[in-house]
Amino acid sequence: MEDKLPNIKPKVKQVFIKVHFLKIGEIDTVKEKYTADIFIQARWREKQLDHKNDYVLDLDSFWDPKLIVQNLIEQTKDDKPWKEVQYTDKKKAYIVEKRRLQGAFSEKLELPDFPFDHQFLNVYITSEYPQSQLEIAEDKEEISLLNSACFVDEQEWQLCDFVTMRKKPTRKDFSQRKRVTFPGLSAGCCAIRRWKFFVWNMVLVMGFISSTSIATFAVDNNLTQNRLQLSITLMLTTVAFRIVTNQGLPKISYNTILDVYLLFSMLFTYTVCIWHAVISLFSSQSYQDDLDLYVFIVMVTVFGLFQIGFVIYVIIKVFFRNRIIKESLQQYEEHAMKVFGESWKHQRNNKKNALRKRKQRGRATRPAEDELDDEDDDEFINTFLISQKERRV
Repeated sequence: MEDKLPNIKPKVKQVFIKVHFLKIGEIDTVKEKYTADIFIQARWREKQLDHKNDYVLDLDSFWDPKLIVQNLIEQTKDDKPWKEVQYTDKKKAYIVEKRRLQGAFSEKLELPDFPFDHQFLNVYITSEYPQSQLEIAEDKEEISLLNSACFVDEQEWQLCDFVTMRKKPTRKDFSQRKRVTFPGLSAGCCAIRRWKFFVWNMVLVMGFISSTSIATFAVDNNLTQNRLQLSITLMLTTVAFRIVTNQGLPKISYNTILDVYLLFSMLFTYTVCIWHAVISLFSSQSYQDDLDLYVFIVMVTVFGLFQIGFVIYVIIKVFFRNRIIKESLQQYEEHAMKVFGESWKHQRNNKKNALRKRKQRGRATRPAEDELDDEDDDEFINTFLISQKERRV
């Protein structure tokens, strides 16, 4: 009997990632992309440098994870990554690679709940090595941060002050028989859309237009031509309004909450218009009067029930959305307090209160117009790195 060789699995190299969002720029819903200034730190073990205190000049000669930011579609500033060596208390060496990316990142937005939606703006980090050789994971000894004060698109979005990290491996098919899985990590921040603009300028206006069609029942049912003239005018108004609103909405294959409301309003106006054409087919005047009254009551009831149902549905959606965000925030704060201690949350609350007071006094300026943005970002990075080094000491 022949001896079988043992099935020895290759040792998987681990790379620990930390992401810091320096600045979030414009979030383009139509083109499904956002601009950002992002700082990425990768850390991995290098046993060849253990117990060596001498300065290593050429770190590029050692193993490199060959990391790739998969959803970076346009880079406005190309900063070459730089490396350094960090030692633990037991003189274990880690090579730390740092890079700063500025540009546009693609993001597939989930818009069924538009405009009451929230979006995770992610950075997808992967590697040229397959998953059998490399594992990309969140750095549990450090914390990813978000500089929410430097947010450009604040008029349309509300940025949540936490960062989520989750593994997202990708699979590539090189042939019908060969499929290779590559490691991946998704680091993202959450942005909540400010819905008031869409409610006041779209939902409310379309609601007024569609409800006006009920007023056409005030015209005598013998004057069919007058009723149809008013109804068709309202119908064309809803169509024109729909065309205008579509220019600022994403072109997707499914209907959003806003689409459902606008389509109902158009269908309601269309149904009223059809009824005014049908009622003229009945010869009996008394029969016309009774049917017209019944249809009027039905139309008012349907319109009112839909408005109430729409409001209840939105409230439920917003409730579950806020609960998901609250759970993510709680997990982030628990991880941060394990890294920095209990004092971190107190300093975080003081920073939020100071920023809120600035905005209330009208002294907060938009980051896009602030000449000191780059200096503030660099200072934020330096403060962050210093706090990390102090924690290790």
